Amino acid sequence: MRSVKTIALIAGAGFFFLAVFIQGIIPYLFKEIRVQKVTKVVRTSLGTLQELKADPLPYDGVIEKGRRIYIREGCWYCHSMYIRPLQSEVIRWGPLSEFGEYSYDLPHLFGTRRIGPDLTRIGGKYGDDWHIAHFFNPRMIVPDSIMPRFTWFFKKDTNGRYVLNDDGKAILAFIQSRGLSKGKWRDEFPYQTFLQGSSSVQSRLSVENGKMVYLRRCAGCHGEKGDGKGEASNFFAIKPRDFTSGTYKFRSTPSGSLPLDGDLYRTVSAGIRGTAMPAWYVLSEQERWDVINYIKSFYPDFKTTPPEQPIFIPQPPSPTEGMVKKGRRVFEELKCWECHGSEGRGDGEKANTLKDDWDNPIKPTDFTKGIFKSGSRPEDLYRTIMTGLNGTPMPSYIDSIQAMNEDPWALVYYILSLSADKP
Repeated sequence: MRSVKTIALIAGAGFFFLAVFIQGIIPYLFKEIRVQKVTKVVRTSLGTLQELKADPLPYDGVIEKGRRIYIREGCWYCHSMYIRPLQSEVIRWGPLSEFGEYSYDLPHLFGTRRIGPDLTRIGGKYGDDWHIAHFFNPRMIVPDSIMPRFTWFFKKDTNGRYVLNDDGKAILAFIQSRGLSKGKWRDEFPYQTFLQGSSSVQSRLSVENGKMVYLRRCAGCHGEKGDGKGEASNFFAIKPRDFTSGTYKFRSTPSGSLPLDGDLYRTVSAGIRGTAMPAWYVLSEQERWDVINYIKSFYPDFKTTPPEQPIFIPQPPSPTEGMVKKGRRVFEELKCWECHGSEGRGDGEKANTLKDDWDNPIKPTDFTKGIFKSGSRPEDLYRTIMTGLNGTPMPSYIDSIQAMNEDPWALVYYILSLSADKP
């Protein structure tokens, strides 16, 4: 009996030290553990995208505080932070995880299970407003979510509105920092890039199925009646689209026209960067077309007033320094600086006076951040400049540019160059 106990004791100690050797020592012998670089996508001074090797971003300040709160609240019990080498994961979450991204992770937060979505690339996928509403009550936006409410991240301001407290701001900063070591990777992510699109065939069945998709995925923000007054809209600075008005910003059709079905498909699929409107490319193609057919039912004129012919978007030329300098001159001549500011920071003399058609305050885009709501490809900016944004103070410049006999691509590449990464 004594020998059995001795054997068990020796075996137990042996397995313990074996585990320490395998899990604590061997990993440090792999060369990958010493990788300190990540593949980063940067924008050049010509407005183009380029990949290079760069140092990962360290945790400091409010982001470090947010990481501690993330650990304290047990978020990593449900959310993973590792994208595995599977096509389905890359399509859903973003580019494959790299060793260098975890250089500062002590402890690592790979997670134990995926009850909630992976957060490796969550930064920039949604605007701050979406996360704020999601913290307050996840089911306002995701009806079948089992995530608890984090109301202790909030306080009331002088007007009685719920706003983030210091802990809430810190964890928001941490979440929005996830994936930023890879720079502007979203701008070239192929699964979130959509061209013109086609059209859909509207039927009673497609509208009925679209209604089910809408009530589950869209009503929390846009409201059950499609009027943009969903429960979560109270947390948004940029209000959800009122589908009953028939006014759509992002189109390939001339100013004042209804959008093509393909325009709506592009917006639903790619989302609207910097706002609470996420990209829904994870939905099936049929679900996206069905929800578009249902959205169109909120505005009867879609049946009687066809959209105008879309503008022609030619193949973008290769940019040059001369083209970018010319774009600066066009920027000044068209007086874009009155709203967007002389350096494109969205701080022009009219910036604080602008309102949309619903009398909501609206801020001009800060071009230096590189977050373009309708897409960051040159073709996307060309489309916005030439068609304008219905319902906003942003007009179409197609007539002005043609009258000046200027090249709109020069303005496009100048605007893109304003978000160039520093060497």
